[in-house]
Amino acid sequence: MSATSMNLSEFQAFHDQALSAGVVFYQKGEFTSPVIAGAAEALKGRLQESGVSGPITRKLFSTFVEMAQNIHHYAAPEPDSGVQPPVGAGTITIVKSGNDYAVICVNRIDADQIPRISEKLDQVRSMSLEEIKKAYREQLHNNAHSEEDALSKGAGLGWLTVARDARQPLDYSFTTDPAGDGKFSFFSVKAVI
Repeated sequence: MSATSMNLSEFQAFHDQALSAGVVFYQKGEFTSPVIAGAAEALKGRLQESGVSGPITRKLFSTFVEMAQNIHHYAAPEPDSGVQPPVGAGTITIVKSGNDYAVICVNRIDADQIPRISEKLDQVRSMSLEEIKKAYREQLHNNAHSEEDALSKGAGLGWLTVARDARQPLDYSFTTDPAGDGKFSFFSVKAVI
């Protein structure tokens, strides 16, 4: 459905569904550095207005930034976006349920990246909080990370950072992009804070 074909009653239904689902924040589109910075500031303001405690705000903000950077660096460009050079896009949603917040990220990836991502996430999911903290400290001093993982664009701390702040193991899935001829999948990941 295009923006011009959505009528006001459909938008109202979308709005009402988001409210009833507990959506606190929603960002969809391209995740360039300026977009990430602007969305991060908007999120910080939204959390402060809502009276979210300092420690929870820090964890939500940190998780949002890590997931946004993941989209920025690794998302496959959207087909026919018209943006040159092509930019990865995705969606990050923060939902509140009771005392918990879920940060959910979805973006399109090259399907050949599924084994690499699964291996990294399964490793982090199998760790205790103490093991995650230890691995995080070790990774801070790992000067060989770029040699060990040539595809990584960071220090290898992203999933460890998210898992360290999460209250339960990260949840993730892959679904085939029907428009991608099997070359692309949608990668979804959820962290409960």
